[in-house]
Formats: sequence, C-alpha cells, structure tokens
Amino acid sequence: MKRSTARQFYQQYFLATKGVSWLARQCAEQRLKMLEELMQWEVTQTTSER
Repeated sequence: MKRSTARQFYQQYFLATKGVSWLARQCAEQRLKMLEELMQWEVTQTTSER
C-alpha cells in the first residue's frame, strides 16, 4: 500500500469537505472554546430598544 504525503492528504481532505462550513471543520474542543468566549459578551441593548 502506497503512503500518501501530507500534501496529498490535505488536498483530498479539503476536496472532500469543501461544501462544509469552516466551523464544522473545527474539532469539538475548539467549537466549545469559541462558544465559551462568545457567551462572555454582555448584551447592553436589545433590538427592541433601538
């Protein structure tokens, strides 16, 4: 069996996942960290108050 190079691997990976959003490509730990950071933002004004 022939081993693929890293370049070939990533070409195949991005070709297979090109229809998927960038967020779906992130591992679960990265998505949870991003969500945690976003949830720390304070909402100062609701849209109905504008």
